Amino acid sequence: MMLDEIEDYFEITVKSILKSLSEANNTNNTEIYYYGSKVKYGFNFKEGATDTELRNFETKIGYKIPNDYKEFLQYTNGLEFQNDDAKILDIKEILESYEIFDYPEHMIIIATSLSSQLHIAINLLSSENDNNIYVVDPIADDYFMSIKSNFTEFLNRFLSCYGSDYWNWGLDSSDKVLKIEE
Repeated sequence: MMLDEIEDYFEITVKSILKSLSEANNTNNTEIYYYGSKVKYGFNFKEGATDTELRNFETKIGYKIPNDYKEFLQYTNGLEFQNDDAKILDIKEILESYEIFDYPEHMIIIATSLSSQLHIAINLLSSENDNNIYVVDPIADDYFMSIKSNFTEFLNRFLSCYGSDYWNWGLDSSDKVLKIEE
């Protein structure tokens, strides 16, 4: 069977991920196993960011954000997991964390996991198709560690595992960025 003959095949894009998630979210009885317990699988979408909000955001941080991440913010300006263990930050929360944490200016925190024990960041110096997503424990780690994915791959995996720290399931700690600039 040829790949183009498979009916259910579709390219994984931010839009297709969020469309599928929205459809699943409309089903009131969706449950999954999360760390050994059966939990309701659901998300709280926010109103998407406007073009003006996105331009102002890029101006404030001084960098262009990757197109796939911009597409996410246009669809939903942040995403809350109903289990409260993880979330993808909205622009306001990103800017607050940008001011609070002494991280390199090209690393913006876009999500949290394990009840904010872990920060997930985009390295804005990388190109969109690069492995530009990193993770750091804001208290214990000295380096951001690459999780070997771009935003679209990260989004798909993060939502599939309901915000758990899937990147630790075979961690490669050889690609690091210093957490605090000296």
